Amino acid sequence: MDVDEFMEKGLLTSDEEEAPPKRTTPSKKAKGKKKQQSKGKQAEEIQKKPTVIEEDGDDDDDDDEDDFGDNGHTPLTGGGRHGDDDDDDDIDSDDDDMDGDESMDMDFEGDGLDEDDEDAEDGGDSKKSKPFGREVTTGMVKGWSALLQKNSLKGLRQVVDALSAAVHHAAEVKTTEKHHYFVENPQVFNSLVRCCLRNVHTVIKHHIPLDEETEAKGKQKPKKKQGPATHPKWSSIRKTVKSYIATVLLMLQHLHQATLTCAVLRQLQHLLPFISCFPRFLRLLTKRLTSLWSTGDEFVRVLAFLALRRLVIANSNATYRENCFKQMYLAFARNSAFTSIASLPTIQFMENSLAEIYSIDLPLTYQHSFVYIRQLAVHLRKAMTEKSKANIQAVYNWQFVHSLCLWCRVLADCFCSTLEPLVFPLVQVAMGTVQLLPTARYFPLRFHCLRSLIQLSKKTDLYIPVSTQLLDVLDSSSVHCRTKGSMGKPPNFSVVLKVSKSALQTRAYQDGLVDNVFELLLDHLASYSHHIAFPELVLPVLVKLKNFCKKTKVPKFQQQMQQLVSKVDETSKAITAARSLVSFSPKDAKEVAMWMASRRQDKSPILKFHHSWKEMKSRG
Repeated sequence: MDVDEFMEKGLLTSDEEEAPPKRTTPSKKAKGKKKQQSKGKQAEEIQKKPTVIEEDGDDDDDDDEDDFGDNGHTPLTGGGRHGDDDDDDDIDSDDDDMDGDESMDMDFEGDGLDEDDEDAEDGGDSKKSKPFGREVTTGMVKGWSALLQKNSLKGLRQVVDALSAAVHHAAEVKTTEKHHYFVENPQVFNSLVRCCLRNVHTVIKHHIPLDEETEAKGKQKPKKKQGPATHPKWSSIRKTVKSYIATVLLMLQHLHQATLTCAVLRQLQHLLPFISCFPRFLRLLTKRLTSLWSTGDEFVRVLAFLALRRLVIANSNATYRENCFKQMYLAFARNSAFTSIASLPTIQFMENSLAEIYSIDLPLTYQHSFVYIRQLAVHLRKAMTEKSKANIQAVYNWQFVHSLCLWCRVLADCFCSTLEPLVFPLVQVAMGTVQLLPTARYFPLRFHCLRSLIQLSKKTDLYIPVSTQLLDVLDSSSVHCRTKGSMGKPPNFSVVLKVSKSALQTRAYQDGLVDNVFELLLDHLASYSHHIAFPELVLPVLVKLKNFCKKTKVPKFQQQMQQLVSKVDETSKAITAARSLVSFSPKDAKEVAMWMASRRQDKSPILKFHHSWKEMKSRG
């Protein structure tokens, strides 16, 4: 962790104050000189005092609170990198104790920490004065590190107070807390941060052991899970923990570099059980983590998601989980408004993350899914009743499509009796979206919707008739018309919803249409290759594909579809021969389910072809 990078990336700034105008009154000059002389004597006396770090003999001594000040209220302000932190969400370590507005006049500048403190009553000559408290040195940091390794509460209070003073000044945040230390050397600041990130959480957990630590040490795990606030020593360490958490959150708000943000996020992983004891910190942390999860660097997004997941699991409060789910979904919707090759991996990561988060609380997931699927249905109904340009645009956009795909993914991954009633309305919304404007320009959008429905059908084992919508593409004039030469690149169907009119008659677009139909049909039919009704399901598909092979004049298309027809026909004959040997009737549901389970273990011809085709595609 490099402190120079920490300073240069925006956390530590230099903003010198302008000196006040000179005053010419002789009496005031004399007064100013007397004050300067008295301040100089006080500074010399302070410098003569030795800076000794004493080891804590009694960790619970009440005098420690008087020695190190009240660490209980540490207001932190300042927006993060993305500018989504409102003024009413300023981090405040104690909402009830805010009664002052005192600021520290320290500016990190250049290679060191310089402070300019003008005396308003002197003759105009600006003079530097020492800030309040002791200057932190490398020796003091080493002494604190030794005390922390001995799990000393006194060392913990001292190092937290020093870190809070340094970070609050670096971020230029006003605080009512009177710190007893200040930092001027960047190397000392770097050492102080390293010392805290490495040792503070271990000392806190030593005095307030959590359930997982207790179980890891071989002790009997309590029957009821208890939080840190129920521990007998919590009252003696609460203010220090609160101040440290506020300082770490302030650092997280103002860090702009990915490596430093990752370091702080790893530290937060250890503090999450303690942050849950402070509802305001919990809310602010969730907001910041959601911002990092949706807009941060790749590693930052992963660490932010892991922290969010742990918070949701640890906090069973319905209100908190509901707010967290809502914030994450809205962040996903904002990020999915524009889709490109560069942003697609981020959107897919967020979709996977949301599916995992929603699996934690299925009853709450049902409520959220119901509300947002209904919202999609309302937009679709309005577009179908009043086909204006604005209404259609409200449906045919990336936000709508990605939201539709997300809920298909959530219902597929979290499928259970609780969420099963939502499958039918979601399928109806998807099918209605496909049929809203069934023109050749919007075939890419159709493929996005049908691909999500195929995945939903696979996971839920429910039949969804998507083959009809796919076969309609093969009947369109765009596949059979005479193509025009085009020197442009073929459209990337994964990042487009519609194509231009000039691209409709190009060979690249035709190839893309047939390739997507082939891929989706193969995926769809392979998922039902074990089903006892497979011959009846594929009969209309076989008829359509055979007609297409006769109609098309493109050898490549004929070869693709004939290969698919042969595998489907072979699988259909195998299923027909196997079910002719059974003794049960279609009404015997249990026997039918057992028969299909046995067929699922045996790979059918189309399933083998599907696996080999996917391997070939991944290599190519």
